[in-house]
Amino acid sequence: MSGAEKNRFKDLIDGLKSNNREEKLLSVSALGILGIRQHADYLKDLLSSPDQEIVNQVVKALGRIGNPTSVKHIIEFILSDDGQLAETASQALKSFDFSAALDVVIKACSNDQPPAVRRRLLELLSAYDDVRVASLMNEILGQTRDPELLATAVGYFVRHPSPERHTSLKMLSGSDNWAVSLMANLALSRLKDEGASAHVRRLVKSANAEIRQAIVEALVSRPLIEDRNMFQSFFEDTRPRVREIAVEGLALFGADERISILRQWLSNETDQKIRILLLKKAEKEKSPLLYEEFYRLLQLSDDRIRNTAIAAIATMGDRIADRILVDFDRMPLVVREQMILVLGRIGGDKVIKTIRECLAAKDRWLRINAVEACSSLGSAELDAELTNILRNSETDIWVRATAVSALGRSKSAQAVDVIAAQLKHEDARVRANAVEALSELSWPQLPEACHKLLHDRNDRVRVNSAIALWKSGHQEVFSELEKMSRDRSRWVRSSAVFALGRIQDSQGTPILLKILHDQEDIVYRNAIEALAEQGDLRAMLPLLKETRSGRLSAEFYERNLQRYTENIHRSLEQKS
Repeated sequence: MSGAEKNRFKDLIDGLKSNNREEKLLSVSALGILGIRQHADYLKDLLSSPDQEIVNQVVKALGRIGNPTSVKHIIEFILSDDGQLAETASQALKSFDFSAALDVVIKACSNDQPPAVRRRLLELLSAYDDVRVASLMNEILGQTRDPELLATAVGYFVRHPSPERHTSLKMLSGSDNWAVSLMANLALSRLKDEGASAHVRRLVKSANAEIRQAIVEALVSRPLIEDRNMFQSFFEDTRPRVREIAVEGLALFGADERISILRQWLSNETDQKIRILLLKKAEKEKSPLLYEEFYRLLQLSDDRIRNTAIAAIATMGDRIADRILVDFDRMPLVVREQMILVLGRIGGDKVIKTIRECLAAKDRWLRINAVEACSSLGSAELDAELTNILRNSETDIWVRATAVSALGRSKSAQAVDVIAAQLKHEDARVRANAVEALSELSWPQLPEACHKLLHDRNDRVRVNSAIALWKSGHQEVFSELEKMSRDRSRWVRSSAVFALGRIQDSQGTPILLKILHDQEDIVYRNAIEALAEQGDLRAMLPLLKETRSGRLSAEFYERNLQRYTENIHRSLEQKS
């Protein structure tokens, strides 16, 4: 690591030697998040700490960094009497690429280790198709009597078939232990042993759900075309987890078969998690044959599923556009409101007429969604219609505000003057959207207008003006946002934080760090999210400290810490 690089992380590295326990723990976690391989050398000395929590955090951090030289140190903790630490070590090892450390892990699988430890290590090695690993697994087949350890070793040859093991697998296929026998028959079936294959096919119908799940878990590690009938059974299994795993088996089927299976499966599936998995698979097919399944989903209230359906139908493109247009007027209103968004994504001259008609519809949300659809089409004709909405006395504020935004996204230069006129509109949503739209259109007079609007009575207008000014190179907006962050109104403070999150300039980091002390949860929440978006190294320790505060849910902190991690890595890559 260069001197400049080391200086950049000096505070975090020095924190490892701090006498303050909290500071030391935060520094360990921070280096783990950064994931820089050279930092593993600074952390490993702490593995001898008498403080078990510190050791636990160091093991986690080393796992996140993934330096192969750390493997030998982490393996030692799998034998720990502290169950939590042993589990942490096992989880940490899962994140490593063992290609450069296979010998270390293999050596740790010696006979003097407890079977449970050996089994954990064997599971870590199961993904590696390497002669050294295969030799270890074969050695265990001939030496161990522990059924769980034996089943794990046999399972390796399901994923990595070995004709040389046929005889020993045949002997094990008759084991009294069902797990060993099952794995041996599965391994033989990968070698096209008909007797073993027939036995596995019979077990697919077993009343024991554990057996069915063990089979499908093994099959997805090494699927064969001959497994399709078994997967069709798993697609209809009564245990949700079996169906969830079996989704990966769809790849064994041809396009027409997959579509037929997906149509039937989607119509019967009740588990929400599996439905979403199936919808993602169906979306990738881009097949009009799945149109009816997605069409039905447009009527649901679940935004996530409905948005997936919109995206999926849109991917069908011109192949489905004609059918939509023919049926459009007969569709229920709730479907038309969503389908107009689909048409906007598909685009093309033939959809313009329908979208134009919907701009004059009586139903409010049909009109609003039609306006949204216009923004992605790049149609001069539709842009002119949106301009007329703004020029005329449109009474529905949501329609007007949406039209302003849509014209900004469509980059319609002809609409600049009419959008600029909306800066004086009495409704704050319209004014705020006008500022945002004009910043997209690079209106020359915008900086002057925004300086005035920084004192608007509405905080969203002020915030959008600050963002627009920053985009045009005006750095003085930070002083204005800093003032807003100290306003008596929590909504004004919250808006200032939102703006800093959108701007994502490191000049805003000190302001956001001060706001972490705000007593209002809405302001505090926005500050955490804004810092996560920025990915500024200075926010690392404060954010980690907040995750330990317990002020909000663990899920909230975990989600934002993940976002921060992604952004800090992106930031570091850009600087390197």
